[in-house]
Amino acid sequence: MLKKLLLFAWIGCMIALVGCEGKQGEVGPKGDTGAAGPAGPAGPAGPAGQDGTGSGGGAIILSSGEAETDTTGGYITGLTDLTPELDSALQSSAVLVYIKSGGVYWPLPGLVVFGTGTNQTASEFTFVHGIDGTTFFVELFQRGWSEDVDDAPDREFEDVRIVIIPGTIAGRLDAEILKSYEKTIAALGLTEEKNMKVSKRLKVGFGKK
Repeated sequence: MLKKLLLFAWIGCMIALVGCEGKQGEVGPKGDTGAAGPAGPAGPAGPAGQDGTGSGGGAIILSSGEAETDTTGGYITGLTDLTPELDSALQSSAVLVYIKSGGVYWPLPGLVVFGTGTNQTASEFTFVHGIDGTTFFVELFQRGWSEDVDDAPDREFEDVRIVIIPGTIAGRLDAEILKSYEKTIAALGLTEEKNMKVSKRLKVGFGKK
């Protein structure tokens, strides 16, 4: 009997509390904004973007000026006294070679025409390149010629241009562009005033491959 009375008494109290609940008041005004907390640590740096080709991206032009083949019918040119930085760059670069004859830059390996009219002759040139010590070399040699002679004939060049392009950039250029000296330097944003170096004639043979 006591337990039942206690239960009724508890239920009565709960009803009284619900009945006594007052009307909810209005929302008070917004308080002032607190001071900003300290800045969090900087996030990790994102990956470096690829170099654009607008300024050449490290590509350079070498120019021999007027030159002629040696007694073997070949020609060797390049750079000496390489710095470690330039040596490292050349190790991973693409090398393009163009012979200028008759006012035209002929891409190698390939046919190069000399002279005009009935005096016109032609040779098929190819090249090898590499680094020997502190010397970067490009060796040109003839694989065939129009004259009916056994030994490679003498040839005169108006210029030999070598375009050295970092490998990451060369892979983004169309093969048809690379066949043209003018289109190649235009695509790379190179200028002869800013990006050209004079190459030296080298007299030491480095061997043909």
